[in-house]
Amino acid sequence: MSHTFHVDVTDVVEIEEIAGTGAADDFRALLDAMDFGGHAGMGDDELREMCLMSLQDQDAAEAAYLVLRHVIGDALRDGQLRNMASEMREERLWEEYVDPAFHERLFRAGSLLHAARPRGFPKTDAVRVTLAVRCADPGGQAIFAATPDEAFLVRLLADGMDGRAVLHRFYDDQLKAATFPAAPGIVRISQVTPAGPDAWTVEIIGSHYWLGPLDDTKAFESNAA
Repeated sequence: MSHTFHVDVTDVVEIEEIAGTGAADDFRALLDAMDFGGHAGMGDDELREMCLMSLQDQDAAEAAYLVLRHVIGDALRDGQLRNMASEMREERLWEEYVDPAFHERLFRAGSLLHAARPRGFPKTDAVRVTLAVRCADPGGQAIFAATPDEAFLVRLLADGMDGRAVLHRFYDDQLKAATFPAAPGIVRISQVTPAGPDAWTVEIIGSHYWLGPLDDTKAFESNAA
């Protein structure tokens, strides 16, 4: 059964870094990988600063390799990491890598590398989209009561874009299919907050590559499922 959602796009903000993605344990692990001792007892801010300074002391390709090995080394071979480290200096892999499941981790890597070497690595950008969603239909309300998954949220967002948007051009079949395996790579972080008996505030963080077209959207209706 189709449900109609009335959606207002209340905010679209570009962000360079996702809060909470750089943890003290990450900085400690990277400092150890760069043979930087003596970091015991350092606070979070100091650990970050020492990590950035140590990355600046590395060759750019080696710095990228060390960061990539930390954030994505469990999923890719060493040779792949070396190739990606070279590509990171010019390419926006957090948007362009063939498998979107890796985009969030590549964004983390790119964000740290740009912070350490802003002239050596592209500036990272993501988008935080805030929606005000209303639905009078009990069936639609049940979707939000159960916490909507990434596939539903991507279909909802896509209804606010025209057919020329990258999301439609790349994933038109999955947008119409029963399953959407690429969706978790498009919606990196989401939060749904009740705003009334038939209303919700939805905050979504994802790549500007996918979500940027919502910059030009004020309101729309969706029959996402």
